[in-house]
Amino acid sequence: MADCQLCGSHHDENQCPETRTGQLIDGYVVGTLLGVGGIAAVYNAKHLKLGRDIAIKVIHKRWADDAELSARFVREARETAALGHPAFVTVFDAGKTADGCAYIEMDRLNGRDLYAVRTEEGPLDPDRVVQIAIAVLDALSVLHARGTIHRDLKSSNIYLVNSEIGERVVLLDLGFAKANDSLALTQKDQMLGTPFYISPEQYLDPSEVDGRADLFSLGIVMWEILVGDFPYEYENKRDLLSKVMHGKLERHPAVRRPEIPAWLDDIIARSLAHKREERFESALAMKTALEAREQPDKPGLLKRMFGR
Repeated sequence: MADCQLCGSHHDENQCPETRTGQLIDGYVVGTLLGVGGIAAVYNAKHLKLGRDIAIKVIHKRWADDAELSARFVREARETAALGHPAFVTVFDAGKTADGCAYIEMDRLNGRDLYAVRTEEGPLDPDRVVQIAIAVLDALSVLHARGTIHRDLKSSNIYLVNSEIGERVVLLDLGFAKANDSLALTQKDQMLGTPFYISPEQYLDPSEVDGRADLFSLGIVMWEILVGDFPYEYENKRDLLSKVMHGKLERHPAVRRPEIPAWLDDIIARSLAHKREERFESALAMKTALEAREQPDKPGLLKRMFGR
């Protein structure tokens, strides 16, 4: 049994005294725990009067007095609500609990995150990977156009929602996003993101990243779900971070899985270039490169994913 991420003690999260289950937040009765991370937890919730079912994301109590993390929560709610794109979860409101913890009220999603999909199903079909990547890049184009960089793009933050027209891709967790606004939340020496997925520049100088950092992270995700593993060989976290910083990773998934088309292998390798100048110049450019190689007898991706 691992340490509880809600409080840090050694027990199951569902038995933690700090669980929000049963509490009342902004008219919503908090239900079962859906997921928990190092900063926040996500619960089911139902409004007492309206009967509306949502998900509510609440920062852990130990971070309640952290002004920067609270500011990130406000930013996540603001940025997500402003996007109005089907690849971002709908945000209804945000606020603070009675004990001072920031929270976000958002749409409850029916599906699985991409990490769960690949661990349960194994390596995914290349055509499906291309479809998912194009949908992610379409969303990133909207995000980057607002001057916002995701900075924590990973398979567990890419959600596949079940819908009448098939899988819909939703990007989660904009809490680490870098936005062009007056909030100076990132210090030069503060690395944000997840080590398996971050670009070299996020390790070297996270305050100066641009949209090409997200393209690198997406390249890692594509490599991961095509191969069923990560493109790094390492002995410990220090060794992993050293390899991230120096760009010592496998860039060609076709070496591990020969049936991957050469054109797709090349696109992924380019997105994983150590120097960001050698990657695609934008999410739109990478999306265009993938769309150009889609099979012509298939309907357009946006129509398949969004019905348009």
